[in-house]
Amino acid sequence: MDEEQQFTPEPKNSAQKGAAKPASIPREVKLKLQRQLNKLGYSQQILLEAAKQQNRNYSNGVLQYVATMIGRGEEMVKNYDSVSLNNINQWLELMKSSQLAEFCEFEAAAAVNSIIQNETKPSPAELNGIDLNEAYKFLENALMGQPQKKMRDATKEFLSKEIELLIEEANTDESDDVARSMGQRLYDHQLLDYMEQRQKCSLDPLFLDEKLT
Repeated sequence: MDEEQQFTPEPKNSAQKGAAKPASIPREVKLKLQRQLNKLGYSQQILLEAAKQQNRNYSNGVLQYVATMIGRGEEMVKNYDSVSLNNINQWLELMKSSQLAEFCEFEAAAAVNSIIQNETKPSPAELNGIDLNEAYKFLENALMGQPQKKMRDATKEFLSKEIELLIEEANTDESDDVARSMGQRLYDHQLLDYMEQRQKCSLDPLFLDEKLT
């Protein structure tokens, strides 16, 4: 099959640019596109190669999809340029510098899993449809970096409200000071030998407790 005509993005001053809908392309093509971009980086050639799937060519749709999603991403960053986002970025940078993926034993996830397996919880019928097993499993998967499973609507609504409350509680002067302090520690942090001090890395993986360092 001949390749589709190459898509040319609309000019930046075109009306309703941010409101454009992404092109409809198969899920398999989107996943292939994501893998290619993560592995090889961005170029037009990579996009065109990712657009080929099962003897079909989705180059026009892929280019339109990427152009639309880039615009959406830029707009979302502008809309969410907040103290909370900055705090999250500080956490991510600190966790990355502390190499938690290599050294952390995931105690929090294990604790949540223990609750799921051993604690007696009210049934969904007693909680207006909220399934606490689903809620705890969501937390466990989030802590372990695992894919999330489908949840009933009542559980999703419950978790959304709880997360919103946590965000509101976190937006304080004290939390901002802590986030700034974490950022400073990125440039002057202490490295501990995990094999020699496992209990230290386990109890304080971010090295924030000065009394134990």
